[in-house]
Amino acid sequence: MIAGFGLSPAALDDLARGGGAPAGLADVERSKNVLLLRAVVARSRALGHPGARAAADGYRLLSRVERAGPAAAAEVLGYPLLGTWASATLAALARREEAAPQRLAAVAGSAVLLARLPITARFPAEAGAVVLPGVGRLVLPGVADGQPVTLTPPYLDVDGERVLLTAEPRWEGVRDIGLLLDDVDPWRFPGPIPPLGRLTGTEAAAWELLIGQARDILEAGHPAVARTLDAITKVLVPISPPRAGTRSATARTAYGSVAMSWPHDARSAALALAHEVQHAKLAMLMDLFDLVRPGARGHFYAPWRDDPRPAAALLQGAYAHMGVAGFWRAERHLAPDPEMAHSEFVRWRDAAHEASLTLLKSGTVTGLGRRFVEGMLETLAAWRTDRVPAEASATARRAATRHRLQWSLRHGR
Repeated sequence: MIAGFGLSPAALDDLARGGGAPAGLADVERSKNVLLLRAVVARSRALGHPGARAAADGYRLLSRVERAGPAAAAEVLGYPLLGTWASATLAALARREEAAPQRLAAVAGSAVLLARLPITARFPAEAGAVVLPGVGRLVLPGVADGQPVTLTPPYLDVDGERVLLTAEPRWEGVRDIGLLLDDVDPWRFPGPIPPLGRLTGTEAAAWELLIGQARDILEAGHPAVARTLDAITKVLVPISPPRAGTRSATARTAYGSVAMSWPHDARSAALALAHEVQHAKLAMLMDLFDLVRPGARGHFYAPWRDDPRPAAALLQGAYAHMGVAGFWRAERHLAPDPEMAHSEFVRWRDAAHEASLTLLKSGTVTGLGRRFVEGMLETLAAWRTDRVPAEASATARRAATRHRLQWSLRHGR
């Protein structure tokens, strides 16, 4: 189940300068998920967890499916949200907190269903639903947590009831809208921002239209971003909006997944995807290599945040905003409001440049990290020679100065 992966110095330098994702990234993250699953099985068994046996059975079944239906097993093992659950479960087991390692058996059930194999999978239900990660859920309000479930595709047997999933109105599948729209997995987004619940058909259709329009914008004006998006991003998780504006996020444990609140328009969606694909590339790289010294101390000013950031987060933000600057650099010649695009380009080009210099001066990056940041600065320095209207540059500088002053009032130097 595990594939090896190497990265040449040339590929690293290309990534640093903002290039696309090298081939084999899916293998990296799939292998990482497999290692997490193995660790869940071993840790739960060592602790004598009640779900240890189901976890071990699930892992064995996944291995069996991989031999009989390798494509389905690869799809499940590479599903972005699998990493979120596995990482959280492993951490909870380490802290001796409540955990659900038995969910691994349901993951195997997803592989069985996708492979359409004549294999019986047994796994426990979750409270109120039977969840097949990456595939969907069957809503059964009366079912108890841990209730035994038997899957023999395409039938599901639970509590004496046999259900044909393909004809069941209570079945809520993960929908394909150009990306996989996952609004059912309980682990679909970690952290304090609540994901939205099940979308209506009309809402899902609106997302499909918007994402299609955003991809058209990227393919027309940002072909390198579009190619990287196609190579990396698989899943969209709708999340609740902030009090004002929109937001998007990428979880390091869910490589290939983008969480997003409803954007203002297709261009805003395209910008969010360009931003998040940068996060995804760097998250993959930071899974493989130490770019920031382990245990590095210190928090630093980030021109896009109101709070001081540790070095690893500052690097993530600088790389993401280099992608934002690259987006607006092209949009200056494409957007209906070129003055605004010029201003946004300057604002985030200079912000990423400032943060990159901060990292180099901080002593927090490793030798490889220094090489990576210097590659970023090579691109950003070249962009600083671009001709920009004076008023757009002045607008960007005023915004940057205002942010810095407000930050200083809160936090000091």
